[in-house]
Amino acid sequence: MTNRELQIGIFGTFDVENYGDLLFPLIAEFELSLRLGPIKLRRFSYWEKATADWPYQVTSLTELPALADSLDGVLIGGGQIIRFDKAVADDYAPPTPEIHHPTGYWLTPILVAMQRGIPVAWNAPGVNQEIPDWAESLMKLSVTHSDYVVVRDEHAQQKLARFSPQSEIAIVPDTAFGISRLIKHHGHSPELAHLRTALAIDRPYLIVQAIKEMKGFVRMVRDYPQLFGNYQLIALPIGPVLGDDATLLKKELPEIICLPQWPNPLLMAELIAGATAAIGISLH
Repeated sequence: MTNRELQIGIFGTFDVENYGDLLFPLIAEFELSLRLGPIKLRRFSYWEKATADWPYQVTSLTELPALADSLDGVLIGGGQIIRFDKAVADDYAPPTPEIHHPTGYWLTPILVAMQRGIPVAWNAPGVNQEIPDWAESLMKLSVTHSDYVVVRDEHAQQKLARFSPQSEIAIVPDTAFGISRLIKHHGHSPELAHLRTALAIDRPYLIVQAIKEMKGFVRMVRDYPQLFGNYQLIALPIGPVLGDDATLLKKELPEIICLPQWPNPLLMAELIAGATAAIGISLH
């Protein structure tokens, strides 16, 4: 514990409309403050975001060279961000070609931190696909010299194992599981009560991820309406940046409730937490 407000940089894709990505800084800030005392969490992504139209402020990675020396620690991820393919999301790219895509939002910060003697912790990320030959030496440097390296699944552990021959990389629960503690801490928000009133959500409800892969569930609702008569259905786009769209379900299920706008991640978490069940392929 310290009386000084620590400056922690967290790096990932916090500048896109994707529920899981936006949760990580919120959970990290809550959990780190319990352990470290007062902190200021700086969220770094490709693109700058302001609180006027985003859940929190996001600093562009173009500012990292000027701000790096002010950081007391660097947190990488989480999410499936240890990757080298460029198909992160449609039209998602850095603001300048001087930032390599996609390693600019995870590998570059690690190397910058190491060069300046800043502690680096991996926030239980996942590893996507293969690691190319050209990145082998950089990965060995990053894994070997990071202060804390954990991953969220066996696939990631296997991919990184050869870069850490002296010690096993541990698998820990995805930090997104910490959302329940965060919701409990905040309690029920006025925004949730307002949303339920505005949309007349007054019965037990089911959350349905608003993606085309829900066709099977849509057929079941239409073929067996007696099973769903006691529930309201709510179409929830988990990741609009990945193509989630409530209109995909509204066409087939006119009675399904659609939100007036994509909610902030804490409100979305509360809405999911209050559901009788959630149907989808990925709520993270």
